[in-house]
Amino acid sequence: MLKRTVSLLTACALVLSLTVLPASASGSCAESTARADKLASLHLFQGTAAGYNLDATPTRLQGLIMLIRLLGLEEEAKAFDGPAPFTDTESPYVGYACANGITQGTSAATFSPGKMLTASNYVTFLLRALGYDDSKGEFSRSTQMDFAAGISMMDQAAVDALPTITLNRGDMVDLSFAALGCKLNGKDQTLAEKLCADGVFTEAEGRAAGVLGGSGWVYRYEPHEAPAPVPDPNPGTSSGAGVSVAGSGVWYEVRNVATSGGNLAAKVIRVNTKTPGVTVKAALVNNTVGATATFKEICQKSGALAVVNGNFFACYSDFKAPIGHVMADGQFLYGNSGVTSLGITKDGEIRVGRIPVFTKLTASDGSTWYAYEINTNTAGEAVIFTPAYGQSVTAKHDGSVITVAGGVITGYQPIAAGSAAPIPQNGYVVFMDTAFTSAEYFRTPAVGSTMTMEYTIHETAGADHFSLDGLVSVVSGAPRLVQDGAIVTTLEPGFTEARFTTSSAPRTAAGVNADGELVLASVPSATIQQMRELMLALGCVDAFNMDGGASCAMYYDGQVLAAPGRELTVTLQVFAG
Repeated sequence: MLKRTVSLLTACALVLSLTVLPASASGSCAESTARADKLASLHLFQGTAAGYNLDATPTRLQGLIMLIRLLGLEEEAKAFDGPAPFTDTESPYVGYACANGITQGTSAATFSPGKMLTASNYVTFLLRALGYDDSKGEFSRSTQMDFAAGISMMDQAAVDALPTITLNRGDMVDLSFAALGCKLNGKDQTLAEKLCADGVFTEAEGRAAGVLGGSGWVYRYEPHEAPAPVPDPNPGTSSGAGVSVAGSGVWYEVRNVATSGGNLAAKVIRVNTKTPGVTVKAALVNNTVGATATFKEICQKSGALAVVNGNFFACYSDFKAPIGHVMADGQFLYGNSGVTSLGITKDGEIRVGRIPVFTKLTASDGSTWYAYEINTNTAGEAVIFTPAYGQSVTAKHDGSVITVAGGVITGYQPIAAGSAAPIPQNGYVVFMDTAFTSAEYFRTPAVGSTMTMEYTIHETAGADHFSLDGLVSVVSGAPRLVQDGAIVTTLEPGFTEARFTTSSAPRTAAGVNADGELVLASVPSATIQQMRELMLALGCVDAFNMDGGASCAMYYDGQVLAAPGRELTVTLQVFAG
């Protein structure tokens, strides 16, 4: 497989799926779109959920994950258990790519996963694909543009312009197409001829695309501006103009906000959740814990006007469990306390807070138990497992299980670690470990008794006063960014590493403003401190950080505004009309 990795490495700079940021460059002009068609026919380029999305720009980690995926090496990368080579990311994708010579860091200690790729970065990738080695001094970061012009990849005007632009997918398409006609280092063979010989595409495909049998094409930089947002026809009480579906109570805008760490260009969706016809729903893929799907599939199946990514989740594990609570249609599909949650009631009220949710189980004989989590993979103490978990649950420890179907206790028996208990489609099972069942307060349930379930909040230290009454949707994240109209700098346990303290990365955030509107924001790269300042500047009185990096996703009215680099499991979806 490593030999295949090396043989395909010449293609690795040509295949990326990326987040969106307005940019001044080739972009989605007709010529770049035509070249994207040709690269796609050669299996060297693919679009996003919004098509080619040529006005988008990449981050390093998102590009690397998509690169590895398209090389067919994702499972190997996910299983990589070697040392983490960089201090700012523990991603196995990065570790695998570094160990196999696919990528390098931005320094000996850092990879800069959230940093956006520049034109210089991309031209460097292309030169390496052509066999030139900057580590041997064949070119350098300060000379790669002139070097590229010298081998007829680009003209002199491009040499002058590229270092000053924000690279987008249109530029990458055009630069890639030009590189295909360049000869490999020390050989009388072009990159296109090499890829054809390696079986990446056929000779017929290469000739049809114009990369074989011709004289090649030289990249010439042509500025292109993405369309400016249309003014909001119904701004209401919002701060700033944006794009709105008329009368929907939902608006989109790009907001430029000055922060202590520099300016942020944030994509912002604002939702008046009390507008008639507007609903906001949390969703798990297929209503199943751990299931994933592409963002394109999620958006298409939902029929929603707007969609963003939700909870952090165990993206590198086989069981891709969320972190924090997930409620859909009034039912907790996943219950895991410890981080901040955003809840929305059936009347459109928005609540934000840290809520330790327990489930009170009361039998008709008066017996009462409390389950601490819902559908988690820990299976310790007392955990409820519903059909959202699957058809059965395998015990992690010795213990006992209560089976409830149709509101009646149909079974209670011991279970050994490694044994499976079936989950009834019209009920649930409760796993209790031996420490729980041996406690003085425990009463053995009577089979045949009826059982009622009630979600409750356990008033522990650090919990917010947060009512569960009327809630229909909940998503969760961390760290908290804004509380009661002021920036929060404390970090939840488990969210204290560099990516939540100093690192800049793509991020999604959710909050509620003083008018009670839902505010969703997506940025291509920011620190947590910048996100605090951003959400406060957007008028939020409460806000928190949701999953970021390659999970960042935003969709509005038929257009993907931020495309993730991986499949997702939890999303927050906005419907209007």
